[in-house]
Amino acid sequence: MRVYMRAMLLAAAAALAPQAAGADTVTGTGSMVKKDAYGTENLWGRALVVPRDGTIVRVMYGTYGFSIRDTEGRTVADFLVADMAVGTRLAAGEYRVVPYVCEKHRHHHVEVTVAY
Repeated sequence: MRVYMRAMLLAAAAALAPQAAGADTVTGTGSMVKKDAYGTENLWGRALVVPRDGTIVRVMYGTYGFSIRDTEGRTVADFLVADMAVGTRLAAGEYRVVPYVCEKHRHHHVEVTVAY
């Protein structure tokens, strides 16, 4: 538990450092609804466009985790616990945020903010 708390404190410090320097932020969103018919789903959201290399400083929602994909559809990062994304570095570029959906609720949303 002590190692986990230390890791969380370090991630928080890394996340707050860019904001303290007066950095700008961008936010990307992703929502997904799974349908009753197997393999059908709706996915929408606002692209996460990072103009310069940056760091994830905030994640809202994402109860069951999420992935970040580049414009080619390749997965850049996966997070089963949304808060573990804080402190993750992202290279400049455009990304799509894709929430994981649980079997019971089948609708989830996530917002990811990056400071650069």
